[in-house]
Amino acid sequence: MSEHARKIPRARVEKTYLTWVLWLVPVAAVALCAYFLFQDYVFSGPTIKIYFENAGGLQEKDSMVKYHGIQIGQVESLKLAKDRQRIVVTVKLDRSAADVARKGSRFWIVTPRVSLGGIQGLQTVVAGDYVTVLPGDGERTNRFDGLSEPPIETLPSLHVTLLTHDLGAIQKKSPVLYGGIQVGEVLDCHLADDATTIVIDARILQAYAPLVRMDSQFWNAGGINIHAGLLSGLNISAESAETVVSGGIGFATPNSYGPQATNGTIFTLNDKEAESWKDWWPAIPVPNVPDIADKTNTLPKYNMQ
Repeated sequence: MSEHARKIPRARVEKTYLTWVLWLVPVAAVALCAYFLFQDYVFSGPTIKIYFENAGGLQEKDSMVKYHGIQIGQVESLKLAKDRQRIVVTVKLDRSAADVARKGSRFWIVTPRVSLGGIQGLQTVVAGDYVTVLPGDGERTNRFDGLSEPPIETLPSLHVTLLTHDLGAIQKKSPVLYGGIQVGEVLDCHLADDATTIVIDARILQAYAPLVRMDSQFWNAGGINIHAGLLSGLNISAESAETVVSGGIGFATPNSYGPQATNGTIFTLNDKEAESWKDWWPAIPVPNVPDIADKTNTLPKYNMQ
């Protein structure tokens, strides 16, 4: 090596503490991205699309999906469907709720409902509307048609048909009362095939089914009853505060009652209660009556938290 070459200075690279710190920044960024990807594709559940006619008060990235009071997912986006008739609600489910994404699962939006009987979905006033579900058990899928209202839960019941020419305030979920106590509810109201009468489909909880006999009398218990007599004066009454708004059906059974009614039995819905029916209080055993304190008026309100 020549004398000139030996005199050329050589660079010396030294690794300081700062150098290691600068390298940690990109490494940490890569690790963080990997973590989020791992969370999205390994720990998170499926993404599903629910088609609703109306999205109500749902909010993107804010509204939750709940089941039995706990969050199992979140609304990711709200978009207009291609047919411009419905709203597509994209939901990201938690991994623990992945089994909900099956055919037969029914989704609906919980919103506050106010009536004289109380307020349903009260928690939505503060937390906002949310989606809830009744899980199915079919094959896995990621597309669902949402319900416009809560589904009617299947319960052991006696189903009867009532015929009338005036529906009054009666509607779906109007109570069926016996002695002022709710023992059933209205499932549906529709015109008969020949449009001459209105058909009311109702159910009585199985525990109270023995109260319904072939000679039982049903009447429209909704609204306010006004009776004026020369001696008694003006008498204003109502079956209950709730039936004034939502309508209701009352029924009574004679003291000397006939055979028990069966599923599909057809009754006439009278306009009002006859005076003689008020004295009907037969002794009919109902040993399996549920605890009212536990059942809240004996019927589910579908107010899923």
